[in-house]
Amino acid sequence: MPPLTPRRSTPGIPPGPPIPIPGREGYDRLPSIRAMRQTLRSVAVLMKQIIANGIDETTDVADALDRGRVRDALRICTARVRDQAIDCRVWGDGLVLAGEIQRRVGMSDEPLLEWLLDCLVDRNIGSLMVRSGASPGEIFTLATLLARRGSRPDLQGGGASQQELMRTWNVLLASQDPSDEEQQLKRRLTPASVVAELGAAIAEGAAASSIASGLSLLASAYSDQAANEAVDLILPGIAEAENRGDAQILEGVARSCMARIHIVGAAASRLALERLLRRLLRRRSLKLIASRLPHTSDRLLLLEVMARGGEASVAVLKDLLLHAQDAAHRRVYFDSIVSLDMGAAIIMDLLHDHRWYVIRNALALLGEMGVSHADVAMFPLLKHEDARIRIAAARALTRLGTPRALAQLHTLIEDPSVEVRRLAAASYGSTILVSGSVRPPAARLAMALEMESDQDVALEMLSSLGRLGTADAVQRLLRIALPPQQPQDGSERPAQRASYLRVAAIEALFRARGQAVLSTLEILRNDPDEEVVAALLRLSS
Repeated sequence: MPPLTPRRSTPGIPPGPPIPIPGREGYDRLPSIRAMRQTLRSVAVLMKQIIANGIDETTDVADALDRGRVRDALRICTARVRDQAIDCRVWGDGLVLAGEIQRRVGMSDEPLLEWLLDCLVDRNIGSLMVRSGASPGEIFTLATLLARRGSRPDLQGGGASQQELMRTWNVLLASQDPSDEEQQLKRRLTPASVVAELGAAIAEGAAASSIASGLSLLASAYSDQAANEAVDLILPGIAEAENRGDAQILEGVARSCMARIHIVGAAASRLALERLLRRLLRRRSLKLIASRLPHTSDRLLLLEVMARGGEASVAVLKDLLLHAQDAAHRRVYFDSIVSLDMGAAIIMDLLHDHRWYVIRNALALLGEMGVSHADVAMFPLLKHEDARIRIAAARALTRLGTPRALAQLHTLIEDPSVEVRRLAAASYGSTILVSGSVRPPAARLAMALEMESDQDVALEMLSSLGRLGTADAVQRLLRIALPPQQPQDGSERPAQRASYLRVAAIEALFRARGQAVLSTLEILRNDPDEEVVAALLRLSS
């Protein structure tokens, strides 16, 4: 596919008679289930192309996109994800899409979905989530990882495959059998099993023997006096483990305490358990407990403990995140801060740090946590000289999606960074989804499209024009989709646009006007470009 070269033409609509713009009669949006099935099919097609062309993580991206029809499959998949996020879960012998079960027996006419289900089951992936608007590079890397043959991520240990998937696309790996979660919950809330697990951990860590005795008493204590006696035995051991830096012992005590709180509720021994929990919320203990998050298979109980620490826990996780050397560990600390959903002021202070990666992490956290009032503090970073910071700021503002955040993103449509321009182009289409936002004029976006040299950004611009759906936007899309007209001044007829641009313009027109645009595009049924004709027939069927 030849690259898109900049066109030095006069901005605006080329001369010629106006093209009739269809109305919205007959416009029909696809139901979410059907749209998600189409998106999953496009992911499966991309995976098949990757497998057929022998592409893996070591393959150069530029070389991979030149093989077979990988680039075309990636473009289709990106367009689908742009319109419909993926949120599916493997459940028994089928998939759960948007809350509805799609069983394997009903996939006889959906071989791609059935094949994708087999891939997910084979790789022990139980849940798959991809956000709307993921970049082409992210989607390509995700499909490459999913296309691995014989790859079964180590869920308990947080293996490399699992962490790579979770790092960029928020792909969640879980047990396939829903009954497993129930069994784990029952096992976790059984006092005897809790004591047995902690006893093994203590034996390995060689911590104070008083902790083992105290935990045994605590597991069977059903009165305030017995529980307080058990806690009195545990507290000296906690101090000793704290001085030794024995995080594994403190993790065991924290899990046991929280599990016991779940069992007793508001009954007797609750006050003693709360006293033990307050002792664990000291900063040194919190730091040791938080350091165990990347290594435990059950983070829920530890996060419940840290949630009680409030901003102190956020400060501890922030320090661990900034000093972590392993990417998998950084992701765990990042997700933990987002899960706690507190300490926004602590994170916002990091925006003034001199280290680019600290600012990037802070921006990502604020975006994930949805701290909408932080958008104003991000605006100056959109003009930062470091492109990495500008990209992180643009992504965070996209996640926040406030009217003023999107308005700022509109101004970045000519930024030197390709990814920033792509996010800016996407913001034009996102504006209409935000309550209180005014549709931005299509002229600036169309002018930038004429000068755009990157194919992915150009496709994002066309999609946003379709989302805007204004008369001006539709007029400009028609100029791209239809064959060029002869200028009235007798000058040379403009060159016809590339096939993928015309196809994207047709898809955007259907998004803006639905079936009502068919009469205007009827001339394309005899177009010499086969891809254009195929796209028209596919959308009109």
